[in-house]
Amino acid sequence: MGFRKSRFVHDIPWRINSVPFTSRRYHLDTSLSPTHFNLSRCLSQQGWKVTRFNCLSSINDKVLLFNEAAAQTLEYKHLLAQLVADYCPQVAPQTFCVDEGNWQEVVHHLVGIHAQLPPHEKLVWILKPALLNNGQHIRLFDTPEALAAHYVHSKRMGGMHVLQRYLSPHLLRDDRKYSIRLFVILTNYDGAYCYKDGYFNVALHPYVEDFSDLRPHLTNEHLLDPEVNVIQIPASRFAQFSHYLPQIDAILQQVLQGLRYDFPEAFRCSRQRTLALFGFDFMVDSHERVWLLEANHGPCFPIDDHHPLQAHLYQGFWQGLIHSFIEPIADNRPVKRIDYPHFNKVL
Repeated sequence: MGFRKSRFVHDIPWRINSVPFTSRRYHLDTSLSPTHFNLSRCLSQQGWKVTRFNCLSSINDKVLLFNEAAAQTLEYKHLLAQLVADYCPQVAPQTFCVDEGNWQEVVHHLVGIHAQLPPHEKLVWILKPALLNNGQHIRLFDTPEALAAHYVHSKRMGGMHVLQRYLSPHLLRDDRKYSIRLFVILTNYDGAYCYKDGYFNVALHPYVEDFSDLRPHLTNEHLLDPEVNVIQIPASRFAQFSHYLPQIDAILQQVLQGLRYDFPEAFRCSRQRTLALFGFDFMVDSHERVWLLEANHGPCFPIDDHHPLQAHLYQGFWQGLIHSFIEPIADNRPVKRIDYPHFNKVL
């Protein structure tokens, strides 16, 4: 019987005695996340070749499969709250985890806190769904009774929430509230690094004491789609940003040291080097003390070329990520030979 050539053989993009294989090949599913999309686009712009064959790529989706349990501990607000409570409670506002089973106990605890307040001093609490981002279903309460009324209401969102002390007074810019977003890269082979630039989310609506309208109080990019709720400005344009960085680095170090203690396996590389991209959010109070708010795994990086921060922030970020993380992974470069000119080591 004669040998019949397989169509699959013809599809393989290499032959014996062909041009030597280059490590600059990648296979990324751009539909998985904005991270995959942006990384694929930037690799292509730098001359990397896409391959349909995962086995022929030096960079593929596996690179972004950081330890799931560790990543979720930062991403899910109730798990992050527990991590912070265990290792560094001073870095975040006072926080309670609330669900259908314990909300009455939490309300009772708040009654005791409010009873000890000095006359005329207000205390506000912000309730966030533990598994959602982008400002969805967030509520503000200025009394324990208001929180209780929310929980006895039948038309409310269920599931785990976090109740966090609302920072007030906080530092305003042009009478507007703002938060700071920085990007952190976690690896299983060389700790964690923070990109040296980020951006300020400055509320479009001036701050007011009235809590019926959430827009002056929340610095999420979108609250009522498609309406934009903030203006985003590169952090490096603000002189005070360099003053906040030491506090931010110290907070990240404490949180990530706790994470490594709970998940040591996440920071050990057996075979495949992996990493995770996080956006950490911070807020500054009127005493210029920096507080951790939350962390987002695989934050919603813009994919539009015309996004106002694309040229001023993200282009440099992706180039720095490729230089310090993607290329060393592709080359299997020894850790001691990797340089991080655009990142601060935080773990």
